[in-house]
Amino acid sequence: MRIRKLFAAATVAGTALTAGLATAGTASASSLADCQGGAYVCLYYNSSGNGHGAVFVQGSNISDYTNYRFGESAYGTAGAGLSVKNHAASVDSWYAGAFTVYYNSGFRNCSYACQTIPDYSHRDLNSTMKNNNAAGYFG
Repeated sequence: MRIRKLFAAATVAGTALTAGLATAGTASASSLADCQGGAYVCLYYNSSGNGHGAVFVQGSNISDYTNYRFGESAYGTAGAGLSVKNHAASVDSWYAGAFTVYYNSGFRNCSYACQTIPDYSHRDLNSTMKNNNAAGYFG
């Protein structure tokens, strides 16, 4: 009997939670399939208008993208196998803070250019940063 009551309570709580999530506002992250539910960002080979293509999932600071490669994404293989350095066109952030893409290798070096992606958002890189990305930093 006690187990039935616990199960019933859990079902009601789950239903209430699901209803709350279904009515959540637009402040949540974009719904790109490759980058859901983690404290990380996804860099895409193509911009959103071109279907995103290959993906690179980043979960920690990287001071030089040279040795990192794009892999197949839910949106295709365009760019798969290429170095992430100087080949990214968009970023999907599931991180609860700012993520900055840098033109030059090394952290916090915005002497020429960088672009900050707000938390829980998707952005195409601007014309200076598109295909000119060398590093990425959380925070």
